[in-house]
Amino acid sequence: MYFSYSGNTREMAQIAKCRTGSDICELVSPEPLPQDLHTLHDNVVDSKLFPKEKMAPLPLPFDPDKYAVFIIGSPLWLGTYPDFFIAYLESIDWRGRKVFPFVSFGGTRGSYYTKIKEICKGASVDLPCEMHSTPYPGEARRFEVWLDKINSFTGNIK
Repeated sequence: MYFSYSGNTREMAQIAKCRTGSDICELVSPEPLPQDLHTLHDNVVDSKLFPKEKMAPLPLPFDPDKYAVFIIGSPLWLGTYPDFFIAYLESIDWRGRKVFPFVSFGGTRGSYYTKIKEICKGASVDLPCEMHSTPYPGEARRFEVWLDKINSFTGNIK
């Protein structure tokens, strides 16, 4: 399950699907997002400086009760997940599940890992795989090694 703004996280999710044999689901913003990165950044800064009321949980486009293991990917915006992505995650009862988060970021990593553990209360949340939004040499291989760890956990050895 992932959200992608520019396509980087989508590409990572496709690699995860191929490498692990897992299902895939793209979560989309309920509101159109600005195409201009500077406008998006300004909107994110405004929402962090002047928070609105918390979004209600959003319904998922799949049945999460069919899954015990989740690979979750999203870009970070100012060191955390987009509000609507959090709203999707909050619609799941995480008790007894295993979560493998991965993120892409262009600047600060912030406290997103603390946030994902808070959102996925009751789940076992593994250490994340962090990828810079401008891939550096070796990052793709590091991501594959991280995915192999998931395969070893699930028994889905490729």
